[in-house]
Amino acid sequence: MKELLQKYAITFSNELEKMTLEENEQRSVNHPVVFLFLGDQVKDAMTSIMQINQEKWHNSSGVLYFHAYQTDTITHENVLSIQVPGKGFERQTIRKNMYEAFTNDDDKLIELNKAFRKLSVKIAEYGKVYSSLIKINLCVVTAISDPANILIQEITLLLKSILQESFKNVEVDLYGLLKERQDENNFAFSTSLGMSFLKELDYFQSSHYSFEKNMQLTEDHLRLPVIHPPSPLFDMVYLLSDKNEAGLISSEASQLNYEIISNLNLLKNRKMITDYHEKMDSYNHQDFRNGIRGNSADPVYASAGFAKVTRPNKAIALHAASYFFQEYLRTLTEASDEKPDTVLNLLELSESHFQKQYQNLLPSSDKLGDMNGLMGVTHSYQAIKKMSVRDAESHLYEGVTQRFFAVNFEEPVREHLQKLNLKQHIERCLDENIINNEKYGLHCAYLWTSESSGLGISVMNEIGRMLRETKSERLEVEARLEQYYQQMVDHCDFKKSLLPFSDKKNLASFLQYFFEAVYGAKHQLLRLEIKQAILLQYLEVLQQTHLSLRRKIELIDQVESQLKQAAAESLYDTDDYLDKNIAEYYAGIIKTITGKLRDQRGSTILSNERFFGNLLSVLEGGANALLEKLLSICNLEVLTQPEFHRSFEDELLERANVASDYANQEILTKDDLFKQLYQRLYENSAIQIEVFHYSQEHRYEEKYFFGDFYSKFMNFALEKEQETRHFKVGCAHEKDSSGVEKLTLMGGFKLKDLMYYQHGERYYKTYSENGYEFHAEAMETHTTQ
Repeated sequence: MKELLQKYAITFSNELEKMTLEENEQRSVNHPVVFLFLGDQVKDAMTSIMQINQEKWHNSSGVLYFHAYQTDTITHENVLSIQVPGKGFERQTIRKNMYEAFTNDDDKLIELNKAFRKLSVKIAEYGKVYSSLIKINLCVVTAISDPANILIQEITLLLKSILQESFKNVEVDLYGLLKERQDENNFAFSTSLGMSFLKELDYFQSSHYSFEKNMQLTEDHLRLPVIHPPSPLFDMVYLLSDKNEAGLISSEASQLNYEIISNLNLLKNRKMITDYHEKMDSYNHQDFRNGIRGNSADPVYASAGFAKVTRPNKAIALHAASYFFQEYLRTLTEASDEKPDTVLNLLELSESHFQKQYQNLLPSSDKLGDMNGLMGVTHSYQAIKKMSVRDAESHLYEGVTQRFFAVNFEEPVREHLQKLNLKQHIERCLDENIINNEKYGLHCAYLWTSESSGLGISVMNEIGRMLRETKSERLEVEARLEQYYQQMVDHCDFKKSLLPFSDKKNLASFLQYFFEAVYGAKHQLLRLEIKQAILLQYLEVLQQTHLSLRRKIELIDQVESQLKQAAAESLYDTDDYLDKNIAEYYAGIIKTITGKLRDQRGSTILSNERFFGNLLSVLEGGANALLEKLLSICNLEVLTQPEFHRSFEDELLERANVASDYANQEILTKDDLFKQLYQRLYENSAIQIEVFHYSQEHRYEEKYFFGDFYSKFMNFALEKEQETRHFKVGCAHEKDSSGVEKLTLMGGFKLKDLMYYQHGERYYKTYSENGYEFHAEAMETHTTQ
């Protein structure tokens, strides 16, 4: 169930982000983009960047990824890979040995050529998702401490030369990932590996760097040169560390850097919008390159920072599902608030239904009149008038009446009762009239068949009450019958005549009274016996049914519990400010939505087939089936409501004030909200590299927002930046965005300006002096020991 809920939350979040992309393709890249990941240490980076691109880029299906790895990679339709040498080399010479093993292996070079040509073909196949195929952007990503990056010039330039056969312009950027969090077992050696790469990088980025080697192969294994004329190897080099410019190391820095890489590529290659506004200062790659270079003749580098404030869509989706399910359960509970007579009638336990059972099981009392013909003609009233009724019956009938009643009434009834099986009848009543009735349903059936629901009528209690009343009535009738039998005949309550010659008339009047009173009471006792048998069967069947229903209700409870837990957990690691009042606010939103649905489509709307329908049939598939049903309903009927598609700033402001009233002086104004959001973006977008400020002669910055340019907050933020900062500020417009992102670009520093470089120099020098060889022979002359 956790996986279902996470998928649901992620899907809602992604769909909300992409909702307007069909009309506005601002999140599309204009030119083809290829990512080249070099080394094992960037495997996680490849996985994360690919996921970020898939979630955020409209045409991410056309983005290809190539991984040159030593031991392990991933499998995906957009990923191509090749294994480079890297196993079994000595620690002291691992970089050098990797380089020699690669350059001396013709088979590996052939394999690499084939892989890169396959990549070029796939780009052409995916070309329809791009607006232009004139240019391609090649993004090389490596961890600077990964020894595999000693192959960076060969692998990069071979791929570039093959891509140049299909594209007029191939721009190559490098994203170097630094790890400054010290690993107590490997930090010095790892830093030395990073330093060796940075020293080579300074050579690669120098204006006099050139390359020529016969690396490109034809299908006949004929070699062609790969030539790079004197110029920097990379168009731009971004260095991103797990330590920011304030010297702080964050556990989330790696993920932040992956988002920076994705957003930088989007910014650089972004499809331009048609409704361009003069204040939407767009990114210009050449301007930024010129800006960071300044007057420096030496290689300069760039870094970036990234921050975002977004509506917590996943938490919102989970709370919406939880509260909607609670609303549904509340409607089920409310439906159980019926009058006892109504519920008993639904189960055919009303008096009228008992009458039908009596007609089927008990001969009519009219048949008692047949007993009048049982007496002989020699009897007289005078002979019995002083007798008790019991003695008079014995005198008059000599047991014939008892036998007649037994044969014609008692024995048929007992025989019927022995065969009586109301299980199917009771289950049919429950199914047709309650469980499958959208007005009531499974929950009502469960509550009404409980021993004591505590929330209204309990049929079990009602049956218990009726059984007690039936037992009491039987005792009363039995006592009355005994009283009839003990009375003297002449004292009985029937019409007597004192006139002479009235003996026969008085006897007839007594017999009429006798059969009506005595055998009428016996007939009533049989009726009560039948009622008691029926009630006992109802009690037994409904008890069994309740146990079965309880297992279904336990599944409902599981779903409810899992929903509450998921909703609560979604707030564990979230932002106290941005996620403020989610529970309170969306509880009210869901009540509003369900109320609106009831008003528009009737009070039983949630139980009709468009929504939950027959809950019992849904639960046949278990708790997961119910959860899937709920989440499907939320996706189709709840999350599509206008309340879930308000602007980022309006939703956040209203949610922040949900518990406030007009007398509350702590109500958050829109200006206060904007200031807090702006400050949060400013503080969290620190550059992801620590530079020694006193040594950095030139610092150039540009800042870009991703969000709805026409929103009030964006206008506020742009004006604020332009008032207080002296650098280029722009906005990448995204209509109806559910948040705001800020990308800060900074460049102009040299490698020696990095704190990492200054601290790492002594480790590199010590290892080099102790016999560690970090460079290939061809590079020795270009690096300073």
